[in-house]
Amino acid sequence: MNRICGVLTILALTTAPALAHHHHASSHSSRHASHHASRDAEASQGFTANASFYGGGPRRYEPNSHTANGELFNMWDMTAAHRTLPMGTRLRLTYAGRSVVVRINDRGPAVWTGRSLDVSRGAATQLGLIERGTGQVRVQVIGKS
Repeated sequence: MNRICGVLTILALTTAPALAHHHHASSHSSRHASHHASRDAEASQGFTANASFYGGGPRRYEPNSHTANGELFNMWDMTAAHRTLPMGTRLRLTYAGRSVVVRINDRGPAVWTGRSLDVSRGAATQLGLIERGTGQVRVQVIGKS
């Protein structure tokens, strides 16, 4: 009897991690698919983003500062950073009655900031975001460049 209990214990200890890993992998796949489905729905319908701007800080003094896609950063270009939208995606941003078209060429902002979009100083100037620093912008995906 002790031998059977020992075999069952060993069997349980060796299969439990495999089952747990299988469950994790399948839940990860469904979460991953769900994330992409919601992102695709957002992109086709438009969405609201808490936006900020960057440029004019330390990067202004670094002549070789590059964006995530390898371009030299220019704070006056009509560009933006987003964590997941594909590089080259063009967005129409609307804030306080003003609109501008930007191109995604960088990654950010950091999750802990609570913002989902960083626009260049040039885009922020045209939108009227400079004084406040942040704002809720309406985002429409208009294609790829």
